[in-house]
Amino acid sequence: MSADPVTLAVASFAVQAVGTYQGIQAQKAQNKAIIREYETEKKYNQLKGLQDSNDVLEEARKKRKQNLAIVAGSGYNPDSRSFLSIQSEIDRIAQKDINNIKINTMRGESKLESQIYSTRVMGKAQEFGAYASIASAGFKTAAYAKSYKTTGKGQYGYDSDINKEAMIKAGTMGSN
Repeated sequence: MSADPVTLAVASFAVQAVGTYQGIQAQKAQNKAIIREYETEKKYNQLKGLQDSNDVLEEARKKRKQNLAIVAGSGYNPDSRSFLSIQSEIDRIAQKDINNIKINTMRGESKLESQIYSTRVMGKAQEFGAYASIASAGFKTAAYAKSYKTTGKGQYGYDSDINKEAMIKAGTMGSN
């Protein structure tokens, strides 16, 4: 029992379309997971920056207390220029460190945002390409079906098993 070539072509197209559609769905799910991972990394990056800033501030507080203890132990006035200068230098260095931490945190976030954007754009491009592939295969199948119905001949130019046998005997077509 043999199937009509057009039916086989349509069945082949249907299987290909379903497979491509499933691939699209799998790619979408994978892209969502990747984006979720980038979002988690962004939150971690922000938290790390905040922790590092807090560590710098804590270290600056300790240094200011140590400076005050030194001044108090040596009998100097806490309003002295030397003491105030050291305290202000501690604050300046801490602020510089915090600014560097903020820059590095923003840089990391920018990279992650870029990766999220790229993943979204590439996902849309792949999805469009897959749908275009389905449409192309559909048009190709429709053209084949129309050609077959118009000419009444199959892919190899014969229209019946009798002609096929004659072509094989004549040596113009190999046997299968």
